[in-house]
Amino acid sequence: MQSLWKKAVFCALILTSCLPVSAMNTTGKQPQEGPQNPVPFAAAVKKDGKWGVINDRAEVVIPMQYDKAAITLAPDNLQTRELSAASPSRWNLIEVQQGKKRGFYSREGQVIVPVSYTSRSAWIEDTVVVQTASNRNALYDIKGTELAPAEYSYISPASDGMAAMKKDGKYGFLSISGNTILPQYEEVQSFADGLAPVKEHGKWGVIDKAGRTVVPSIYQETGPAYAEGLLAVKKDNRWGFIDKSGKEIIAPTYKKVQLAFQNGMAAVQDNQNLWGFVDSKGVQVIAPQYKAVYTPFSEGLAGVSTVDGKGYIHPDGRLAFMADYAQLFPFHDGIAEYRTGKITPSGYYASPSVSIGIGIGIGHGHHRHYPYDPFDWWPGIGIGWPYYPWGIYEPQLSVEMHRGYIDNTGRVIVSAANDHVFPMTETGSLVLNDNRFGYVNRKGEIIAHLVYRELIPDQTAGLLLAKNEDKKWGALSLTDGTEIIPFQYSKLSATHYPSIVYKQNGRYGLMTNKGLHLTAAVYDSIADSDSGLFPAEKDGQWLYLSTSGKEVIHLPDSITDARPFVQNAAAVKENGKWGLINHSGQWIASPEFDDIQILPSHGE
Repeated sequence: MQSLWKKAVFCALILTSCLPVSAMNTTGKQPQEGPQNPVPFAAAVKKDGKWGVINDRAEVVIPMQYDKAAITLAPDNLQTRELSAASPSRWNLIEVQQGKKRGFYSREGQVIVPVSYTSRSAWIEDTVVVQTASNRNALYDIKGTELAPAEYSYISPASDGMAAMKKDGKYGFLSISGNTILPQYEEVQSFADGLAPVKEHGKWGVIDKAGRTVVPSIYQETGPAYAEGLLAVKKDNRWGFIDKSGKEIIAPTYKKVQLAFQNGMAAVQDNQNLWGFVDSKGVQVIAPQYKAVYTPFSEGLAGVSTVDGKGYIHPDGRLAFMADYAQLFPFHDGIAEYRTGKITPSGYYASPSVSIGIGIGIGHGHHRHYPYDPFDWWPGIGIGWPYYPWGIYEPQLSVEMHRGYIDNTGRVIVSAANDHVFPMTETGSLVLNDNRFGYVNRKGEIIAHLVYRELIPDQTAGLLLAKNEDKKWGALSLTDGTEIIPFQYSKLSATHYPSIVYKQNGRYGLMTNKGLHLTAAVYDSIADSDSGLFPAEKDGQWLYLSTSGKEVIHLPDSITDARPFVQNAAAVKENGKWGLINHSGQWIASPEFDDIQILPSHGE
């Protein structure tokens, strides 16, 4: 079951062709019109054991001297996470590695970050923090400007145009625009709305980007940053909120608080350890009455713990419905995730981590504001206030997770009693139980019963590619589950276009998403491509098929492998070496390389 599960996850999430195509690397992403800010063509090429980069004129723009070259050299499991949030400018960068050190070039060959660091942060606000082998940190912008030399023991990723730094045991800030607030603080938090909490002489206050004191240092602690114009503060062992001028909008009278306002409300705890809610004007809109609060208000509902169990409440405090599950999550588009499983306490939830920041609470009585370590390739930063865990000094839970979904009436859409429920998409959720797959839409309607050996949602074609008990493949409508393609194929694979690669009698062909054959099953292999040209092999000869199934490019018999077109070029192999061709089949770069990887120009 484990291998089947992994196969389903892979195919369902990236919707890639699962065909055995020689040396083919398909992305499985949805087709795009192209980036709003196109970047120059670049291909990483390998020769004599070393990598470099060439442009579309076969000119070497990055020297052939590196062990690796790619858009990102982060570990595989972090690459999607890093690039999914990348700015258009980030796609113009190429990361290289030489020995244990790495660096960045632009696609034109400009050195952006010298090959000098052993680890780095993600690119945040078009800046990156790099750490050298001597554990010194530097800051660079995306144009190649060194904003801070490698002389700091710590630099945070930028937040609101400011990066916290540490030198000689004190904290200060570096501005992306070049301004520096000298290291003078014992601890710091993140900038937001032009302000940041800082600690000096054992107390917390607030400064602006010029380093001027806006709120004097009179508080025991603060929240991680301003949110919705308010900052949580602690004075005389009680919590409240101040505005940007330092005025106490909510007097420090609460035992604990949610450390960041969300959707105009924050949870607060009274002396009887009961939780309620206040609004941004300081009005107590829900009197303290709950044992715990598990989610912020989202779509008019918040998850809480009542005397009768867990459930969701309305903004006026009325109980909407019970939801007595191990974990509750906020609502999105009318649906909320819930989880069941074995729960064991393992510490305390952090306070809401700052969107891109440095102060992370560790729990009541242990709330600290030391910056986190942003290195080891991915800094562990959250982009936006995290929805979950949303603990307010509640016990942190270790859960043997079983995911399910409910709607905003509390009705179960997908039950967590299944062996595994895959993340909800815009059309529904894939479900695995007793080693068989099914599919449920967002209304809770069964689109495909739990009877299929494999099931692959194809959003582009609007289909569920399915393998039945007889090990035959067909396709169901992703909308209502009706059979669209009969179960008579030995394999079906999705493409970027509303077309399907099918396998019959040991050969491959191309069909429409309605099952109409565009080609006969005469090919040894067909691979996906987001360019509209599918590399295919027939009787040992390589060619390219159009989306209509027409053979539009025939390659010479000497070609032994072909890859998809990317930015009007494709890598092909001749006599054991790789080169690049254009849409006319002419050489752009002669076949002289041990390997070629055309670098994507955006999130394709």
